[in-house]
Parts: sequence; C-alpha cells; structure tokens
Amino acid sequence: MAEQASTMKRDDIYKTIEDFLNLVDKGTVSIEENEERLSLVLDQLAFGYHYITYNFDNKEYPEAPEQDSKTLRQLIVTRFPNYGYYNSPDEFTSNIAETKVVVGDAIDDILDITIELKDVMWCWQNTSIDDALWHFKNGFDTHWGLHLRELQLYLLTNSRGQ
Repeated sequence: MAEQASTMKRDDIYKTIEDFLNLVDKGTVSIEENEERLSLVLDQLAFGYHYITYNFDNKEYPEAPEQDSKTLRQLIVTRFPNYGYYNSPDEFTSNIAETKVVVGDAIDDILDITIELKDVMWCWQNTSIDDALWHFKNGFDTHWGLHLRELQLYLLTNSRGQ
C-alpha cells in the first residue's frame, strides 16, 4: 500500500473527479459501458480519498454555484436508465438484526455524488487546491461517501441479479 501512496497524487485525484463528471455529463458510447465505467470510477474515488492531504487555511472562499438538480437528475437517468431503488439498512452498527429497512435510490446517489464533486471541481479551479481537497474529504466523510458505498453495494448486488 505504501508503494501505491507514492503514485496517488493530487493530479490523479483531479483526473478521477474529472473522469466521474465526464461520465455523467457526456457518457460513453453505450449504457453498458457507462455502467462498467461507473463502477471503476467509484472505486477510484474511494481509493483517492485515502490519499487526500491538504493544508487548511481558514480563508473565506465564495461558495460554488448551485447546481440545477432537476436537469442533472434527468441527465443521470439517461446515462443509467437501468438503475433504480434498493433496500438499505436504516442503521449499520446499532439495533443489529432489528433495524428498519429504508429505500435507497441509485440515481439519487449518483446525483448527490455529482453535485458534491462539481463543487469540488469548482473549488479546484476557482479557490485553491487545498480548499477543493478539504471539500472532497469533508464531503466524503459527511455525505457523499455513504452514497458512494451504498451505490457500490447496489451495483455489486444488481450485477448478480439480487
């Protein structure tokens, strides 16, 4: 793992974010390829998270522009029309074997990840790289990381026909 750490640099993280956003914005040549590519890019984002380093600078930066989530959701549906709802436990580490099941939404997962990564990319290009990396790490820890992990589980079980 230490050898991998030396190869995962800020440029690699930027490229991975860019690859994810390009997949959503432009797609590939087919729905099947979009689905295959999504699984790989999610793994790369999760991997990149472990190598985030930044210097927090306490500067007041402007907020990224708000995304049009309705239009973005429609775009995501066209890229991944086979994706839908899934079961998810309400709690992971408490009420074992007694927790409620809630409904997850793969399209919403992709939407939330996309919105957050568009904000990260905007920061990368308009504030500072450290600010962008802070947003990446903080967003993963507090919000989109859970969407990513649940989406990965959905993709894995969906590919098995479960």
